[in-house]
Amino acid sequence: MTRNVSIQTYLPKHVAAWVQDEATRAKQSRSQWIGAIVTDLFQGQEFREEGRRNVEHIKRQLTFIAVALDGLLLEHPDKSLRGRVHEAHRRKVTEADPEQGR
Repeated sequence: MTRNVSIQTYLPKHVAAWVQDEATRAKQSRSQWIGAIVTDLFQGQEFREEGRRNVEHIKRQLTFIAVALDGLLLEHPDKSLRGRVHEAHRRKVTEADPEQGR
């Protein structure tokens, strides 16, 4: 069985009250509640790093797809199609976030 080590910390009264309230709500001691938070934080770092790698992979794939589609549109017999696709994209971006469409 792992023996826990005591660590003392000083918190502002309002934060200490919040910890007490949350620990009580979770039916845990303050030590158990804080220990769970710290453990989750460190375990979450692995998930966040994996998430970052996944996001980078998706960004690379989307860039490839965008470049490939633009190349296909450039060679399409309807030379106005590429411009219409770009204009439709600009409209959608502007609708989603007016600051981005500028």
